[in-house]
Amino acid sequence: MAVPRTANTIPTIYECDSKDRENQTVVADLDGTLLIGRSSFLISLIAFDVGGILRFLFLLLAAPLAGLLYHFVSESAGIRVLIFATFAGVKVADIKSAASAVLLKHYSEDVHPETWRVFSSCGRKCVLTANPRIMVEPYLKNYLGVDVVLGTEISSYKGIATGFVASNGVFVGENKAIALRRNFGADSVPDIGIGDRNTDFPFMELCKERYIVPSRPGVRPVSQDALPKPVIFHDGRLAQNRLH
Repeated sequence: MAVPRTANTIPTIYECDSKDRENQTVVADLDGTLLIGRSSFLISLIAFDVGGILRFLFLLLAAPLAGLLYHFVSESAGIRVLIFATFAGVKVADIKSAASAVLLKHYSEDVHPETWRVFSSCGRKCVLTANPRIMVEPYLKNYLGVDVVLGTEISSYKGIATGFVASNGVFVGENKAIALRRNFGADSVPDIGIGDRNTDFPFMELCKERYIVPSRPGVRPVSQDALPKPVIFHDGRLAQNRLH
């Protein structure tokens, strides 16, 4: 009988050799893996930016329900509530603008040093995340050099986000594995899979090597000068408004 994989049966990222990886492909989760923390705080920043105090308060009211669903029903259910509360009725263009202007500094100050050591050593980089792709892609592609971002897709109608998740669902558990197979194909196996929780195991199983990122208090993020492109924080939209 096969022994179920747990965090205790998979080597940690600290055991991964990052030498001679230039021709290899790495796939990593985002929250708790490539980033030290989680994005629950950051989604509140997006909510405030795209909808002001009323949207922020609506998200705060929805947060307890999301937390209960996340911990006692499923990750997917909790994330769906947060996405709806944050994005329903918001212009897609405004979401993209907020993601580019608000989140860059926070992401750049939270990159996990050990994951980055391995991730940056590989020639092709993919991030697979439950976060809405529209929210995380600007930073990952433009500042970390990620080639492929696979994230939860938000449905929209005539340029307005409905707040509902697209038909392929929230990217947790088996949905991550499905997305990875769909993108890479049956004959292309990623070399390294990196995650931080049990629900990452389905996509990690599709990779040749698998590593877990353990939660360790006091981990210091990668310094700005060690990243490919430093973030100079300013809101370009404010600068543009001053010109008019």
